[in-house]
Amino acid sequence: MHPLTAPVSASTLGLDGTQRRVVFFLRGRTVPSARARGFTIARLLSDAGYDCLVRAAVPSVDGDSWLPWWCKPVGPVFIPVAAAARAVDLRVLRPGDVVFFQRPLTELPFAILERLVAARHPTIFDFDDAIFLTWQNRKKFRTLVEMVDHVIAGNRGLAEAAAVPEKTTVIPTGIDTERFVPFPPSRRRGADVIVGWTGLSRNYPQLSIAAAPIHDALAASGATLRIISEAPPPRIFGGVRVEYRKWSPDTEIEDLADIDIGLMPLPDSPYARGKCAFKLLQYMALGRPAVASPVGVNTEVVRPGHDGFLAASPGDWKAALLALIDDPELRARVGAAARQRIVADYALAALLPRYQSVLAAVAGLKAKEQP
Repeated sequence: MHPLTAPVSASTLGLDGTQRRVVFFLRGRTVPSARARGFTIARLLSDAGYDCLVRAAVPSVDGDSWLPWWCKPVGPVFIPVAAAARAVDLRVLRPGDVVFFQRPLTELPFAILERLVAARHPTIFDFDDAIFLTWQNRKKFRTLVEMVDHVIAGNRGLAEAAAVPEKTTVIPTGIDTERFVPFPPSRRRGADVIVGWTGLSRNYPQLSIAAAPIHDALAASGATLRIISEAPPPRIFGGVRVEYRKWSPDTEIEDLADIDIGLMPLPDSPYARGKCAFKLLQYMALGRPAVASPVGVNTEVVRPGHDGFLAASPGDWKAALLALIDDPELRARVGAAARQRIVADYALAALLPRYQSVLAAVAGLKAKEQP
């Protein structure tokens, strides 16, 4: 069984000694934010002695998690179906449960279900994207941050948007450094090098931001671009070698570990500045150097020239990529520093105390001491 879908259980005590649960409501089984900030955090807390129950929406909150990529345009039709399924799913709740919303319970523009839950249970609202920028979430977002007992924001910019500092904790997206372990760096050079990007197909426009300099670096060196996603990429890299691999939870680490350089281009937009750099953290945890846009959290994660590179212009992108493609020693040095950066500041173990503080503040929860 995959570690992100394995059942989680342990014992959680309120300060009065009674047993209680932390119930996670996640957007879907394979939704990236649910994996990174839902299943993984439930496992982290369970291992620390908390009783965690995970309920992932089926179909996903977006209504399309089970559809093949070529049917995604009709996904919104299923959003009401997902909302109805989520309403039924709330029956698992029992008195005393602490409820963790990983983003809103539904994609509908009203918060009826969240309000029903918040009226009866201590609630935590976690978000890791600028969801407040969309019309259907703008009003709902404000309602959620006001009604819940605590807000967890994926970065400082998102915390400022919540505008409830007295009950907000910033917790960056963490990486399971016991799963994402560094593979030995390759000695490949030039045409043998693999440059990689991973993400949802709806984020291909982000990759296209740096398409021209990436293309130029690949054309000059002969290196290969590996794209890992749930759907094939658009034809924006004509004339260079592009390898598509369908994303799978069973092969995601191997597919990423086999690259030599990671990519994370972003436009400098309000939405992009709300991103939590998950793909960048994945590359770095695997000991792979990355080139990223100096946007949002990327500028906090990467120390340029030491554990990664920030590229502000097409020239910066091409120069950084060509240097890394041509120099395996540089890749090894920067990749090793990148791994150290993740272990020190973004590993799950480093973030556990923050989650424990939130649970203690919201509901007086503490983990049962393990025998």
